Amino acid sequence: MGTHNQNLVPGSDNTYDLGTTSARWKDLFLRAGAKLYSAAAMIWELASQGVTRSRYEGVATLTPTATGDPDNIVINIPALTDNTWIVQLTGGGGLAYDDTTTPDPITYNIYATWYSPYPLRSLNYDAFTAYVTFTAYDEATNRQVGSWNNWNQMVADLHLEESTIDDNLAKVHWLVRWPK
Repeated sequence: MGTHNQNLVPGSDNTYDLGTTSARWKDLFLRAGAKLYSAAAMIWELASQGVTRSRYEGVATLTPTATGDPDNIVINIPALTDNTWIVQLTGGGGLAYDDTTTPDPITYNIYATWYSPYPLRSLNYDAFTAYVTFTAYDEATNRQVGSWNNWNQMVADLHLEESTIDDNLAKVHWLVRWPK
């Protein structure tokens, strides 16, 4: 390939690799300021001070707890020295579930809202707990029927025919980032 006097741009977005698992590049020489992006945003930055991590992200799936206990997910991330990190949670699309135990079946639209009140810190790891609130609306009247912090309790109270939580409600996308 020799000397290259123009930008090296792939012919299609998100299609080609630079090297493979068995044919790797030996060294990559870059000036300070190189950045690595995920599909959503920057996750690594190479600055003159060295490599810094600007975010951790992932997806977690709720396994509902016993009736009476708040549903939650504890998410561990590697130990961090900076205590200014921020947790952002998204997830919980709405789904319809039916109560077929009454003469006039009721369909409920159920939504999940995720939140994390505070991070936990230790010498070996940092963690945060993602809590969820389920809110049910009567589909015919669009009236809020109630809110629960436990999936199984809501299923019992609403007499839902389907008790398995759907991935749309059970998955939470989490992001830990550091403000700049």
